[in-house]
Amino acid sequence: MPVPNSTIDIVMFNMSSYTDWQHGIANRNMHILHTLLADSRVRKIVAIDYLPFTYKRAVRQWFQNVLSGPAGQVLGRGLGYKLTALNNYEIEKTGYVMPGAGGPDEIKHKLLVYSSVQSAWSETAFYRRLNQELKRLNLKNIVLWSYLPTFVGYFGSVGEQVAVFDAVDNWLEHSSYIKVKERIKVNYQTIRTKADLIFTTAADLAKLFNLPEGCIFVPNGVDFERINQAPRLTGRDIAQLPRPIIGYIGTIQEDRVDVELIRYLAEANPQKSFVLIGGVWPGLRKKIKERLQSLPNLHFLGRKSFRETPQYLREFDVAIIPHLQNEFNRHTNPMKLYEYLAAGKPVVATPGAGLDEFKDLVYLAAKPEDFNQALIQALQENGNELKERRMVAAAHESWTERVNVMLDKIFAKLDS
Repeated sequence: MPVPNSTIDIVMFNMSSYTDWQHGIANRNMHILHTLLADSRVRKIVAIDYLPFTYKRAVRQWFQNVLSGPAGQVLGRGLGYKLTALNNYEIEKTGYVMPGAGGPDEIKHKLLVYSSVQSAWSETAFYRRLNQELKRLNLKNIVLWSYLPTFVGYFGSVGEQVAVFDAVDNWLEHSSYIKVKERIKVNYQTIRTKADLIFTTAADLAKLFNLPEGCIFVPNGVDFERINQAPRLTGRDIAQLPRPIIGYIGTIQEDRVDVELIRYLAEANPQKSFVLIGGVWPGLRKKIKERLQSLPNLHFLGRKSFRETPQYLREFDVAIIPHLQNEFNRHTNPMKLYEYLAAGKPVVATPGAGLDEFKDLVYLAAKPEDFNQALIQALQENGNELKERRMVAAAHESWTERVNVMLDKIFAKLDS
């Protein structure tokens, strides 16, 4: 049994592929993993790419992650899998830098990425091969850490001493998982019985596990320095737009973004530039084209890299969170809120989980007319004192603080 100051090795089942993070799709999973990577209490992390459960997704991930994928030292490879120790250059593509990093080709063997498509046809084959690859790494004090509720066979499969599940969003209400909703519902109850620790990003997520008091609320955080050290953009798409600029950063998906609210705001404010930064999910593209793309003051700038988004955020006069008021968003904790506040930007948002804590710093509005009035008010009240208050509030919400809470709970469990 480890002592309090010992190190742990983490086998992490991710809700994304590492290549997704390299291409600018940032989420809590990415931030937590890389913050753990910088912690001296963590010896190694084996990051397991999102496990496909359909043949279509498996084929795409085979080309993206197994056939190609992040560069480094390939430690194991077969027809349907690959284990890679990443070099510094590949890690830095996500916007993070390894502590004590040397040259771009240096490999510290602290982060290893395991990509596999075997789960699409045989979970048994997947876990058998995974364990064969893990044995060569000589892992000690193993912590199983999962973000993935579509599978639960990983519990007890990697020789873990502690099993952790970090609940991000309510996947039962996610449109992408309608076909496996019943499977996820059953899996949440399996997680309840097999996870030693369950962290949640929103308090209401505890109800998914029928554990209103048994989950540990750990909201999202922010990398304050990254947000505030970004240089100004010159000669780029946003720099030439008329001001004021009203901006949104995040994936534009049908469960989350209120398209009709955005249309209302753009039509009510023809002299203001509305900027949306992020990829548009396929299920929403037709509606976006029909309802928004004809508006001359609405600008879709596409997905930007993790390095670039703070630069774009600097150009906003007001940052918005125009989310649908639905069951899905009732269980979310928007990362963008912390990033907006860290940049000192006035924030106008529809009501949602995690926002009440900052209600003295955020303009909340449920109706389109009220949202528009709050937008006008935010532009008028954007003085230095309010900006400073926002930044001070966000400075206490770091990812490092979040990870410290989680690791303290994990080591306490190891010592019990």
